Amino acid sequence: VKPAQERFDGNGQFSQGALKRIVLAYEKQFAKAIPISANGETAFHRALGYNHSGRVDVALSPDTPEGVWLRQLLEKEQIPYYAFRTAITGKASAPHIHIGPPSTRLRVAD
Repeated sequence: VKPAQERFDGNGQFSQGALKRIVLAYEKQFAKAIPISANGETAFHRALGYNHSGRVDVALSPDTPEGVWLRQLLEKEQIPYYAFRTAITGKASAPHIHIGPPSTRLRVAD
């Protein structure tokens, strides 16, 4: 049984240049757009208490052919990611691949 969540730390870095390379490689490999469900900050992430800026969520289940391909590319490029296989309360609403370092917690106002 595979874990509900996997983490790859890579080199800890993720940039807009890396995102562009990923998008182009995915389109070349699968002849369709990569299904980005969140690029940076969203109301959903804020509601969970996370700062998601500089991170990207891709609406792919990690074990589909596309998800396996994307995870292999991220590992080859040493780009950190989380792979969510299911919804996890407080972390993920559905299977997806979070690209970039972990989201930081938003500070609660005093």
